[in-house]
Amino acid sequence: MKIISITLLSILLSISIFARPNPFEPTDQFLEQKELIIKQQEEEENIKKEKEEQAKVAKALEAQRKAKELEKRRLEEEKKNQLAMQKEKEDKKALETALIVEKTTPTPYVPTIKENFKVLSFVKIYIINDILTIEVDPKYKLLNQDILKPEKKFLFDFRGNVSFYTIRNTIVSENFDSFAVGTHMEKNFFRVVINLTDKMENYVETIDSEKGIITIKKK
Repeated sequence: MKIISITLLSILLSISIFARPNPFEPTDQFLEQKELIIKQQEEEENIKKEKEEQAKVAKALEAQRKAKELEKRRLEEEKKNQLAMQKEKEDKKALETALIVEKTTPTPYVPTIKENFKVLSFVKIYIINDILTIEVDPKYKLLNQDILKPEKKFLFDFRGNVSFYTIRNTIVSENFDSFAVGTHMEKNFFRVVINLTDKMENYVETIDSEKGIITIKKK
């Protein structure tokens, strides 16, 4: 634009020089053109300054936007870390509470069933926690009990005129070897025999005739 302005001034000056007798006296037209050129230059300068100012404002706004975005991300990350730490504390507290409850809560009693025989519909023999139990239907009353020390046997006779083949079975136990159940129909009773693995004096028996339950355990 400066080149154009200088060119215009040169043209105007040339016109003035050839048109007037006194070439060094400015004419009204020259003054008007000069004023117009100066005004255009000022407008161009103002537009340039305005654009530069707008660019500065845009740059400042962009920097401000980026700063806000970074601050937002920082706060979100900080909040995320705080939540993670809080959850970790809660999980740790819950685990500690669970361990305390586990330590203070008594272990429930769970009987260990080692052997379980349903010998007949009215006779059961089973071992729970190393205690052998003979369970007979109460309608068959206990008539007699005996021990055979040399053979290490308990004998129990029950009243009942029942017919069945003799039943024998091995017991998987350190304290009991086997059992046998047989009938004596001519004498109207049946017998349950328990064979032991140790001496008779090392065992104790308990009899509940009303319920038809006999227990044998090692001392």
